[in-house]
Amino acid sequence: MQKMRLVLSEHQRFLLRSVSIIVVGLFINQLLQTVGSIILARVLNDPAKFGEVNLLLQIFGMVALFLNVGFNSALVYTFSTDRQEAIQQKFRLSLLGSTFAAVVVSLALTALAPFLAEIYHLPSLKGALFISSIMLIFNSVINIGVSSFSGNREFMTQALFMVITTTFSTLGMVLGVLWTFGTNDLLWGVSFWMGMGSVLTAAFIVWKVERVHRPKWLGSISLPEMGQMMKYGVPLWAGNIAKAFQQPFLVMFIGSSSVIAVGELANASRITGFIGIVTWAFMIVTFPFVAESSRDLNESTRRGTLCIRYNNLILYPLTLIICLYPNEINGFLFGSGYTTQDSAIYIRLLALGVFFSSVGRLGGNILAGLGKTKANFWVMIVAGVIVITLAPIFAVNNPVLAVWLYTGGWAVSALFMIWFFFYEGFPLDWWKSYGEPLIPTLVMGLLMEIGHFAGGFSTLFVLLGIGGLMLFTLIVETFHVPRLRLSKHKQSNSG
Repeated sequence: MQKMRLVLSEHQRFLLRSVSIIVVGLFINQLLQTVGSIILARVLNDPAKFGEVNLLLQIFGMVALFLNVGFNSALVYTFSTDRQEAIQQKFRLSLLGSTFAAVVVSLALTALAPFLAEIYHLPSLKGALFISSIMLIFNSVINIGVSSFSGNREFMTQALFMVITTTFSTLGMVLGVLWTFGTNDLLWGVSFWMGMGSVLTAAFIVWKVERVHRPKWLGSISLPEMGQMMKYGVPLWAGNIAKAFQQPFLVMFIGSSSVIAVGELANASRITGFIGIVTWAFMIVTFPFVAESSRDLNESTRRGTLCIRYNNLILYPLTLIICLYPNEINGFLFGSGYTTQDSAIYIRLLALGVFFSSVGRLGGNILAGLGKTKANFWVMIVAGVIVITLAPIFAVNNPVLAVWLYTGGWAVSALFMIWFFFYEGFPLDWWKSYGEPLIPTLVMGLLMEIGHFAGGFSTLFVLLGIGGLMLFTLIVETFHVPRLRLSKHKQSNSG
């Protein structure tokens, strides 16, 4: 009789192993952030104060997007294509350029702090942002250090850095709530202790970079060479700003009318962040993975298709589960006091936003690995321009509509990314990337939806749905792989 045996290629093993490492790191990251938010929510037991702290975190997160001006992306690309050049020259130039940008952004935040404190009617926000501005310089150093290990495909070390960074940051947030500073207590304490976490993280990463890479810290400074690095990196940097700018902007915009809505949106972000780590992990691995084969379009196509396919096999079902059970998840994590009709809408819309954003984010990194950075820039601009321009006009006092616009922007950007694949002449296998991975999720969704009408047997149908997902994922992979990686072995029957 004939026996079918599934054989993974070297690239498949590398991709799955590397993504698994990053997913573990990102999952621990997200778990730490969520636990921190749970502690914050339950210790404060005040939706208004909870919203104030999250507002501070979102402002800082948005400002931090402007760090690095593309030097980190250029460093990843150089490490992937010419490691010796990266160690001898590019690391030093990246660190210098990124640190200078951090100083400029820090001064800008300091200047804007009084204005922001007045807008949100939070006097203590001014001092908190003064303290936070110092963190930016250390965060810039952290980003460059992490990029050196990403480009060198040392994903275990990169995952470790992520966990360390988040651990110190989350501990700082919790300490800021428990150990306050006089009358200006809460926000000042959070900023100060998170700043101490950034200092410790930067010191550890600099030590690790020296020990592993031993880069040439001192040497000549070439402005033309730094300009070439920015020429490659700035489109990716600007695209990432447009991508990541939206959610902090949304929170800050909503915060001007309701800090309670800020807290609900922050909880939704924490929940949907668990599915966001899937695409984030694939993005981190995909960039150097595709860049390594950038001179061979056919091989790059196979690698790009593989990345999108496995991303969707995981992302599709996770998105559906969150959309089906938003209140149950939110109430379990943060308590019933933070569960409302609007909070369920926020969770569903942000989950769909993560789903739509994965098309442009992962696709942009695939093309960037080929040295083509236009897509990453323009796709993210399209996603951001909708919420940034339309929300202030149509959703000034309507947070739900603002989040609808946010998700709609990502849906439009996904279509634009698909157009970019054709524009750049990248022959992606669409069925293997987006079609086949949908089949197991449809089976799971059908069984779980039946469970909604099954009364006391609903749990059984949830378990059947998960079992159906696993079974049909195996079937899809088995019937897909014979054309590429399936070998047949004849076995003789004795007796």
